[in-house]
Amino acid sequence: MEYVVAVADELSQRFFDQLVGVNPNKKRLGYQISAGQIEANRTLLAVEAQAQKLREAGAMAKAQFAEFTQAQLHDELADDLLLTLHNISKVSSSLFDLGQDFYALLDLLVDKRLTVGTLEEPISAVKWLEDELIRLSHQSQYRPRSGGTGGINDIKAAIRLIGITKLPFIIPIYAMRKMLPHSTEPFVDLKNQIWNYTLSVANASRVLAENSAEDPYKAFCVGLFHSLGHIVVIRNYLRAYQSVRQRLLLKARDNRDTALSDALSQLEADGSFLCNSMSEFAAILSADITSRWQLKALPLCQTLDQMAEGAGFSGSSPLARIVLQAQTFVQWQLLHKKKVISDDETKRWFAAVQLNTENIELLNKADLKQLRFDS
Repeated sequence: MEYVVAVADELSQRFFDQLVGVNPNKKRLGYQISAGQIEANRTLLAVEAQAQKLREAGAMAKAQFAEFTQAQLHDELADDLLLTLHNISKVSSSLFDLGQDFYALLDLLVDKRLTVGTLEEPISAVKWLEDELIRLSHQSQYRPRSGGTGGINDIKAAIRLIGITKLPFIIPIYAMRKMLPHSTEPFVDLKNQIWNYTLSVANASRVLAENSAEDPYKAFCVGLFHSLGHIVVIRNYLRAYQSVRQRLLLKARDNRDTALSDALSQLEADGSFLCNSMSEFAAILSADITSRWQLKALPLCQTLDQMAEGAGFSGSSPLARIVLQAQTFVQWQLLHKKKVISDDETKRWFAAVQLNTENIELLNKADLKQLRFDS
């Protein structure tokens, strides 16, 4: 059992390395040298001593010094980031505030007897969502049904145009998109990559649920919001990196240490540290954040908490199993495309989450990167 979990964790880590763009030839940075455990040869005095040597050294020494400085920066950053990620109130405030009325609406969407009348008031209570849905109703695919070229401006008409059966899948999508970071520089394409991954897992969860006894809406939501923690880690790591780097840069300039300030100026955030941070914190953060939403009908927090505890496939609920299968398939797709996973690894990974031939065929046929509107 432990061997199977270790293999799955290693392959999942490989996926996120590919997603972020980690250089496999560079030394990984992580939490093994975190707060209170900084190696003696990486103290500030050691950095200053290295800077002194650099004045007489060449290009190779400069590269080594840059690597040394990056590691020192991350030692300090680990303290700041750990404090932030362990403060759930601070973490939640770093995300777009969907509003308490939105969470009540998310719960309401579990009901199979939805009508325009039951949705009009709850959607109107969430102003940002009302605006988004009215804008959506103005899109070309809805104009012929409106009887003219102009759009409508009230939510009741928008609900009718979009369709009751589509809204349970559209509404969570708008919420999750609000959570995305504005920028993921220097990881240029990471914002799009994490969104594609998130939507693909949600769609895969829905496909698998439709072929089971589980509720497709519930599976879709768990698959969608499971990456909240990844988004939080990305956002807060990039903020912490810039803050610590600026602090060290100002100190180096005050000390007139041009070697150190030059090295710091040329550094960029480290992909391996970001990936290790996601592996360490993302799952539990997703569960902790959604626990504050106080949902009653949608078992979002309970399922994400189960996944975060690492009970494995056999110890998970049917809903959690579906999302674990969806995660595995979507992560495997990228590794397979990049040709960085063997056939033997694939077989063991699929077997670990009981992904059978029928489900694999269903997922292969589905367009997981687009929201489906055939309901």
